[in-house]
Amino acid sequence: MRAPPYIAASALLGLSLANSVHRHGHEELFHKRHNALFERNKLEPPQNSTCGCTTYWKTFYGEPTLIQPLEQNTTTTRASTVVQTSIHHITNAPEAPTITSSPAPINSTPTDAPKPATSVQAPSPKVAEPAPPAQESSPAAAPAKKPANKPLTSHTSSPIGASGSQWCMTYSPYTSAGGCKSSSDVTTDVTSIAQKGFSSIRIYSTDCNGLSAVASAASSYSINLILGVYISASGISAARPQIQEIISWANNNGHWQGVEMIVVGNEAVFNNFCTAEELASFVSEAKTAFQAAGYTGPITTTETIETLTEHKATLCPVSDVAAANIHPFFNGQISASQAGEFVASQLTLLESVCPGKAAYNLETGWPSKGSAHGAAIPGSWEQRVAIEGIRNAAGGKSAFFSFVDDEWKEEGEWGVERNFGCGQLFG
Repeated sequence: MRAPPYIAASALLGLSLANSVHRHGHEELFHKRHNALFERNKLEPPQNSTCGCTTYWKTFYGEPTLIQPLEQNTTTTRASTVVQTSIHHITNAPEAPTITSSPAPINSTPTDAPKPATSVQAPSPKVAEPAPPAQESSPAAAPAKKPANKPLTSHTSSPIGASGSQWCMTYSPYTSAGGCKSSSDVTTDVTSIAQKGFSSIRIYSTDCNGLSAVASAASSYSINLILGVYISASGISAARPQIQEIISWANNNGHWQGVEMIVVGNEAVFNNFCTAEELASFVSEAKTAFQAAGYTGPITTTETIETLTEHKATLCPVSDVAAANIHPFFNGQISASQAGEFVASQLTLLESVCPGKAAYNLETGWPSKGSAHGAAIPGSWEQRVAIEGIRNAAGGKSAFFSFVDDEWKEEGEWGVERNFGCGQLFG
């Protein structure tokens, strides 16, 4: 915080200075990123400081005189411990400013209820699916002031993404226990996402009545949708019914208005849920069905950049845009302060993987809790720094992961899987 200038004129002046982070997933997936593009550089959080303040008295006889501020006397303290197997805490670290923005103009799961794979980098043991809870029935929150409506993106409209630095938030309609949220709770969440300035929401599948519940709330605020066809360990055959569910939803609405993109699969090849050839065939199958039903927008899949690069000859031709999930934390050599630069560089790389196609980062973030992974240190302050950096460097083409913590997940390697919720940082 900058101190205001101090001016004294023929009177006494006192000067003082002070210093003031899917439902029922059949598989819980671990993340390991291997693209080491940067040198290890640990983030040094801002240090606390105190000051000694002195009041000066002086009488002037004549013209007013400009008095320069006193030099701040600071002392610093830091108490933090970082180990590979324990949670990293920052003691007395001041919070970074909340990320704020005005709404950006728009230039724009399967029935067996799998959870989306999130920012994963290696296959993991299966996670037992919780029994379906009774549908929750919580009262709707008092309606908040509605943001000014923005024009919905048509499936034949202008380029995807935000013209500014805040485009998309990922969202899953699950409770902390892994059950389905009520429609009123979904509406409350989508309202919050809209008021934080996002122009799009990415959902991973059609389970938990998420498609209709999220879409209904999103249309009230002119928020666009990135729809998902989720492929689980059960394979493509289990994912196929979602295609018809999405088509039926569009038919009931009478249009595809507001559907910005459809993503078939989420790191399915990386997690060995199918081969690249099987995925490419399924993307083509889905594209044929959606286009026959009247959708003419982009259809793609998303993988890690490493996987997409390895199978680019198979996956790029069937993808209308190049999409990847870019998580700087799992690289292990990227600190929170380097996250934005890293994501921007990876988007540039992604453009070269599928030449001539627009590139999008469909999942990105930083954990607020967990154990250190090399230079990547989880923490509330680190999360704020990383999200701010990503937003400034690549926010117009990135989907932030995720709206709230996913408490229904296993903690996973480094104990971070539950802790990517970042919606509270925007406002």
